[in-house]
Amino acid sequence: MAAMQLTRTHRILIGLVVAGAVLIAAIGFAGSYAAVRELAEKKGFGDFSLVFPIGIDAGICVLLALDLLLTWLRIPFPLLRQTAWLLTAATIAFNGAAAWPDPLGVGMHAVIPVLFVVAVEAARHAVGRIADITADKHMEGVRLTRWLLSPVPTFRLWRRMKLWELRSYDQVIKLEQDRLIYQARLQARFGRNWRRKSPVEALMPLRLAKYGVPLADTALGSPAAARRATPAGPQPRSSCMCWTRTTRPSWRQPGAPSGSWRS
Repeated sequence: MAAMQLTRTHRILIGLVVAGAVLIAAIGFAGSYAAVRELAEKKGFGDFSLVFPIGIDAGICVLLALDLLLTWLRIPFPLLRQTAWLLTAATIAFNGAAAWPDPLGVGMHAVIPVLFVVAVEAARHAVGRIADITADKHMEGVRLTRWLLSPVPTFRLWRRMKLWELRSYDQVIKLEQDRLIYQARLQARFGRNWRRKSPVEALMPLRLAKYGVPLADTALGSPAAARRATPAGPQPRSSCMCWTRTTRPSWRQPGAPSGSWRS
């Protein structure tokens, strides 16, 4: 699949989003610096307390940027993301400790880091989807309404998609419709006990459909099944002896028989 083409509007929106995310990160890091430095001084960090908050914030930025890069290259390393969020949670805890036991102050310290986390997660989701679509590896999900209206059959449908790498949701729905129609025809023809009365060759397409094989390729009477049943190439001529009447050459003796065997 070809790479996605970005229009001028897309580039402007991406620029605004990146600038906003950088601004949120800068405000959050600047706001947390003083609180974390004071907490580090109380805990006896000494001069190291001046760079301790910077080290945590720089580590978060480097890990998240590296996670985005590896996701774009389709070689993600989950530990990077998990470590970055662990450092973010630690920063929130350090800031909250400075405002403890005031619950409002703790909540105010957590607002900006949460905004930053949501922005980075949205960017990672977009990068992952673009990388999968470009590599033709994106697998569509099942609609939420189908999960709510028919949970058990939807789970079987979802399981079949994941097991046999069926990436298109519309394709899976078409396969399921064909399977149900074929099953209804067998039931109408053989009655209530159609599973027991149907011949093996009629039940085989349903069994193969569980493995992601389209019924159009296996059902009796389908064009694909007819092509497989028809031998390829010219048919050999049968070797048989038959009596034919032929004309003898001019040197045939008068009164000689005029018939001969020919294969």
